[in-house]
This record gives sequence, structure tokens and C-alpha cells, in this order.
Amino acid sequence: MAKRAKKTVAPSAAFEATRLLGRWTRLAQGHVMFGSGCSCGIATGGLRLEDFEPQILDYLKTKHAVAVFAHVADLLRAIATRAEGKEDGALLADLGRSLESFEELHRGRSP
Repeated sequence: MAKRAKKTVAPSAAFEATRLLGRWTRLAQGHVMFGSGCSCGIATGGLRLEDFEPQILDYLKTKHAVAVFAHVADLLRAIATRAEGKEDGALLADLGRSLESFEELHRGRSP
């Protein structure tokens, strides 16, 4: 008897949005490192993830035609609480890749 291959089911948009909201919140509590130094030093003025939030939202708005949100957390909460949209998966994947880049910067490694 042949074994059936397990089908990988993609997580729902609500689940993925909730997961990304947790990542966003965790990253927002830290700082972003550039080059060999930490951006939280006095000389750089202390860059945080929220400093990049307008650019992230502009990118998502341009690429995915999402409504204007003041904060990434607001966008993720809206996705988590609404009916599944066709483009939610692609938007969440793009946001996930952006957060991965910031996680790499936070660890001080280049992406």
C-alpha cells in the first residue's frame, strides 16, 4: 500500500497576521544595528523599527493596494480580524520578509 504524501496546508491569514504581529512587537522593542555598531549609541540617535514603519507601510500600500494604516500593528490586527482576502497571503509574505531583514540587522549580520 502506497503512503500518501502529507499535504502542507498554509496557515490562515489570521494566524499568519497574528504571528507577524508578535514578531513586529518583539522587534519594535529592540534596536537596529548597522555595520559594525549598534544604532542605539549616542552618535547615531538610536534607530528603532518604528522609524522605518512609514516606509514599510508605503511599500505595502504601493505593492498590494492596501488601505492607509498609521501603524503596521493596525494593519496586522485588521487582517487577523477580517474575512480572508485573496491578496493577504502575498502581503503577509512580503511583510514577513521585511521583518526577517530587520531580525538579521538586529543580530548584526547582513541579510
